[in-house]
Amino acid sequence: MSERAGTIGDRLAGAVLLVVAVVAWWLSHGFTSGFGQTIGPGAFPRLVSVPLGLLSLYLIVRPGINQRWPERAALVRQLCLLALLMAYAGLIQPLGFLPTALLTVTLMIRLFGAGWRQALPFGLLLTLGLYLLFEFALGMPLPDMPGLDW
Repeated sequence: MSERAGTIGDRLAGAVLLVVAVVAWWLSHGFTSGFGQTIGPGAFPRLVSVPLGLLSLYLIVRPGINQRWPERAALVRQLCLLALLMAYAGLIQPLGFLPTALLTVTLMIRLFGAGWRQALPFGLLLTLGLYLLFEFALGMPLPDMPGLDW
């Protein structure tokens, strides 16, 4: 592909990531914190969306870092990853953190080329690790599965 295609690709990626950052910032204000908590569950998305927004603006203003258009397989994988993250954001409240994160993490590992025998145990391990980190180490309550109150 040409150098111009790489520039257009960088600007498109920057625009998509900027929209993701703005939406994450906007939606994070809907997460309520518990009584007496100074940092609520909306802090992490806001913390991530600020550098994501700044870096995507840089990508729009000064494109041309990698100067190549991704191949079809890489482009499809990136679009699937974005769709998977949007589905995660939409399903976490009705289904709860554990099943949603397990499904998302396992499918993300599969998108990066791992087989099911690798993706399932590592997805389970990563999901449980994230749950223990946020729920107990950081004290941030995560959405429970419906009908399951711990």
